Amino acid sequence: MRHIPDEYANQRVGVQGYRVLNLDLDGVCADYRGAIADYLVEHRHVKLSDLGTNDQYNFYKAPGWPIADDADYIAVHKQAESEHLYASMRPYPGVAHALERLSRKHVYIRIVTHRLFVSGQHRIVVSDTAEWLDKNGIPYMSLCFTGLKDSIGATVHIDDSPDNIEVLREAGQHVVVFDQPYNRAIAGPRMMDWSDAAVDALLQWFDEWPSSDAVAGNAGR
Repeated sequence: MRHIPDEYANQRVGVQGYRVLNLDLDGVCADYRGAIADYLVEHRHVKLSDLGTNDQYNFYKAPGWPIADDADYIAVHKQAESEHLYASMRPYPGVAHALERLSRKHVYIRIVTHRLFVSGQHRIVVSDTAEWLDKNGIPYMSLCFTGLKDSIGATVHIDDSPDNIEVLREAGQHVVVFDQPYNRAIAGPRMMDWSDAAVDALLQWFDEWPSSDAVAGNAGR
């Protein structure tokens, strides 16, 4: 059985795991909304400066986006996906360096993403995701595609989706909010970027959060 060092005993996950980070991609590591904006500029002939705000998680609820409803969003996303959206998105500044630091600090990085929500193109999505991770030097130990993020335990989760954050916290998981305009109403802790200072704070949260802490005790940090 794998030995868990004494200094990380309060960061256990399951029987043998410890110091596990469940890391979302879109809106946390990769600029998904920027990629969709680029697609709309090219295919719907709108100006980038005319596109709307990011204060709503759903595009069609945010003012100014030329997306009528959920069905229209799925159509836009699926076409962009088929044109290798996930292989070409811009990484957020500093993310590769930050994750390398975390890896050196014995953090097990597990990518957990809900990218298989549109049927028919899973091969493209999985292949392009792996290509993007390799091309941008993102270190990770496992890659999981699921919408049921609360079913996969971790010492710490990083996510931007208001719904995911709420469900994970209801399940008793420690969640760091990656800052976006659409999640500003959610209590922290919060990462504003992938700077060294943000990584320092994240490492401190790993050490300060014993696995038995109640979610209510985390929210105000």
